[in-house]
Amino acid sequence: MVLFGSLLSVSAAARHQHAAHHVAQAEGKATGPIRVTPEELHRSGGLPPGWQFTLPPGDPRAGREVFIRMECYACHRVAGESFSGGTKEQKPGPELSGMGGMHPTEYLAEAIMNPNAVIITGPGYTGPDGLSTMPDYSELLTLRQLLDLVAYLKSLTPKADGAHRGH
Repeated sequence: MVLFGSLLSVSAAARHQHAAHHVAQAEGKATGPIRVTPEELHRSGGLPPGWQFTLPPGDPRAGREVFIRMECYACHRVAGESFSGGTKEQKPGPELSGMGGMHPTEYLAEAIMNPNAVIITGPGYTGPDGLSTMPDYSELLTLRQLLDLVAYLKSLTPKADGAHRGH
C-alpha cells in the first residue's frame, strides 16, 4: 500500500514541477528540465551535465500534520510550537527550531529515511550499538508524506528577531 501511495505521490509531485522550478531557483540549483541526447548522456558517464538530485516540493502544513501523526515531538523540540499529545517525556533528539535554514532539503530527507547515513555523536544521539537512535522511517512514510515533512522542517527558519517560525 505504501508503494501504491508513493506512486500516486510521484504523479502528484509531477504536477508541482513548475513550483519546483522556483524552489530550485531560490536555492541556487539548476532550473527547468535538462535536455540531453542519449549520446551526450552516455558520453558524460550517465549523468547529464549540470544535473543534481532534487526533491519535488512538499506542503509544510501537511508536513506538520505528519510530524504530529508520527509523534516526532516525542524526541524533537520545536520552539514556539505545541503539539497535541506533546506531554510525553521528551527523549533526546536534535532541537529542530531553525533547522530549515541549516540543511539542504535532500539532507533532511536522508536523515529521516536513512538515519545511519550520518550519525550525530553525543549523549542520546548514538545508541550502545554505535548507530543513530533515530528510527528508520523508510517503510512507514509515503513519498508524499516525506516531501511534506521535509517541507515542514525547511519552514522552520529563524525570524529577524531571533525567534523561530514554522508554517
